Amino acid sequence: MAEFFKQLIAQLSAVWNKLSVTQKIITASLVGFTVLGLVFLMFWSSGATTESGLKKLYSDLELEEASLITEKLDQGGYKYKLEQGGKTILVKAKRVYEIRMALARDGLPTSHGVGYEIFDKTNIGVTDFVQKLNARRALEGELQRTIEGLDEVKSARIHIVIPEPTIFLERRKDPTASVVIKMTPGKALSKDKVRGITHLVSSSVEGLKANNISIVDFRGRLLSNPYGDDETALASSRNMELQHNVERALEKKIDNLMHDVLGPGKATVQVAVDLDFNQVEKTMEKYDPESRVVRSEERSDENVKNAPDGDQQQERSLTNYEIDKTVEHLIREVGNIRRLTISVAVDGRYNKDEEGKDLYEPRTAEELANIEDIVKNSVGYDLTRGDHIVVASMKFDNEYMRMEQESIEKQEQWAFRMMIAKYIIALIVVIMVILLIRYLAKTLAEAMNPPIPQVEIGALEAEVPIEVPEDVRKSNELLDRVELMSQQEPVNIAAIIREWLMEPMAGKKKG
Repeated sequence: MAEFFKQLIAQLSAVWNKLSVTQKIITASLVGFTVLGLVFLMFWSSGATTESGLKKLYSDLELEEASLITEKLDQGGYKYKLEQGGKTILVKAKRVYEIRMALARDGLPTSHGVGYEIFDKTNIGVTDFVQKLNARRALEGELQRTIEGLDEVKSARIHIVIPEPTIFLERRKDPTASVVIKMTPGKALSKDKVRGITHLVSSSVEGLKANNISIVDFRGRLLSNPYGDDETALASSRNMELQHNVERALEKKIDNLMHDVLGPGKATVQVAVDLDFNQVEKTMEKYDPESRVVRSEERSDENVKNAPDGDQQQERSLTNYEIDKTVEHLIREVGNIRRLTISVAVDGRYNKDEEGKDLYEPRTAEELANIEDIVKNSVGYDLTRGDHIVVASMKFDNEYMRMEQESIEKQEQWAFRMMIAKYIIALIVVIMVILLIRYLAKTLAEAMNPPIPQVEIGALEAEVPIEVPEDVRKSNELLDRVELMSQQEPVNIAAIIREWLMEPMAGKKKG
């Protein structure tokens, strides 16, 4: 193997020495550019690492937690760098996982709170106050972990206040709690999940009522119920939310229908719903005087014998009838639709004139009537309850949309041109590299196989006369004569050659 490398180096040295100065410069430049390109690709592929070979250890840390982590890093002798105001810690890329495992053994980072593992270690001599404080911290940590399990929640902080018990009823206070939530970017908590968090916290703390829990986000916006104990305001809020949801559902249904019939952006729909929030419970009794049912019947027979008037026989009959009665117990739930009001604005058609300008053409009465019919059927239109619908054709102001569309088209054209330019530049670079490699290969081939100089024989004959030896001249003449005879007398030449071949055979027979 060593001999092979020695020969290779010797051959390369020989080829290099045969190159001219220009060829040496071109070859060295090509090799240098190739090496630089490979180095750039290596650094670009390792994009996770930052400058100076540093990589993120943790980011978005609280300052208190960051101070604890940096303290452990100082104790371990690890080098680090702080960014984003101390919220991001950078360490050497090759030691990231080693440092994370070392910090995990110390329970860092503690962003998920401290749970009931706080009681894993038994501390002798702990006071009752510290024990209660640890119990509250553990409860807050467990609730924090549970709430952070939601997809919409990035982090959470729980604060629970449990008043000291007292024997005086007028001095007793209810527990309270506050929940601060940081949302995951691009997501939001629905009202159902906010109510779920409220009931989770209230069910986890003894004596904690749902109206004593405040849920806010990191921007200070209140997410929980703002009405507290006001049941009337709470009921009104829920009713308005239900009405809003019904209106949005009907609008979405009509809008999807118009999108399929007229096309996108050709209709605008608004729906107003009047809901009945009265909960009615009534009992009705109906009697039918025309219908009778026998309820009971009584008969008695009386016989009298040896009476002065003679024997007598009496019969009595008593029949009781019941009148037909119907009893109905009706309970009407809240949220029934009492009235619908629907407004649909439809854009017309646009045709091109001879100059290429858009001419507006309103919808015909027949088209508007058809649109009105399909909208009525889609929402359950009922004329008996006073529903009202208006479908009007009008010209939409699409100037802003047209400007935005033109801007988007220009951006798309610019992006397309830039993409084409990139491909053209890449193609030119590839062609230049191919030509350069071809030139380099040709140069190396010429250096390794130098051309043989050509000798002009005619010029040499003209300048220096060539003398042919006598024996060579006679041999040439004899060959020319034999060639001429073989062409003129081929039979005689064949007979002579046959005799030559037979002579050794005859000599052998005689011997």
